[in-house]
Amino acid sequence: MDFTIIPATVYEKPEKITKFSQGFHHTLQTLPTWRESEAGGNGNNIRNFRKLSEVWGDPPLTEINHDFVHATIAEIKEMSENSDATLNRAISTIKKVMTLCARSGYIHGVPVIEKLSETKRRRPSRYSKEQVDRLVQIARERGDDPLAEAILLSAYSGLRQAECRRLHVDDIDWRNNVLLVGGTADTRTKGRNYREVPIHPRLESLLKSRTGLERGYHDIIFDEFPNQWNLHRRWKHVLQRMNVEDRTVTERHYWKTLRNSFISWHLDGGTPSMKVKEWAGHSSITVTEGYYSYNTDQDHSLMSQV
Repeated sequence: MDFTIIPATVYEKPEKITKFSQGFHHTLQTLPTWRESEAGGNGNNIRNFRKLSEVWGDPPLTEINHDFVHATIAEIKEMSENSDATLNRAISTIKKVMTLCARSGYIHGVPVIEKLSETKRRRPSRYSKEQVDRLVQIARERGDDPLAEAILLSAYSGLRQAECRRLHVDDIDWRNNVLLVGGTADTRTKGRNYREVPIHPRLESLLKSRTGLERGYHDIIFDEFPNQWNLHRRWKHVLQRMNVEDRTVTERHYWKTLRNSFISWHLDGGTPSMKVKEWAGHSSITVTEGYYSYNTDQDHSLMSQV
């Protein structure tokens, strides 16, 4: 879809609009606040549109209602682990499109679409190292070695899902034994940060096998996952199996929980919080400290001594 902002004097209002993509384009061209924000490089509504399109395609405007939207949002949340606040912004985009299309006479009335209730942020979920080993084993039992290796990489490096998928051969600095997250010092990832993460011993053989001489410097290490939806579909089968075997793994455990685990393991193990912040690429130490466990194995050990 073309997101180019057309001059208001040139844009011609369509006689008929039936699809969400058409309604979005119409809203983008005619709503002053959208024209200004998107043309200025903000791009929030465009990102929301793309996020929705990955799941629901291009639905007719007449099919969009509260239940349809919330079913779509639930699927996005499961795949991306976006916060309720982030998902509510996507709902706001939908509501604005529907409102403007009704105002322009393309649909009769605007459906009531409620936003998600934003609850206080809970302490991040985590896996134990034994649970990570079992997740890896389940993936291998399914014949999915690339997924098994991606699970290990995320759990023992703290890389975000997108960072794992975008890691290139030349992002592995064997001389200093570190991962160059973001590619080079001139490349930016989430939070516009570039960082170096030491390579954990459990990742050495995995990364060496994926960065052999037959691979080009700019080859993507995990080219088996062209997008997050492909990875999610394969991961979902593994997590469902783990769910059946281990009742402590709940609906709050996602792919991101692998990254959470890396952070929690280091904090509980005594790694300085500023060092963990650096490795995780957090924007502030407050974010990092939010990963401390309520109870650690040491807590339970001390309790049992009484």
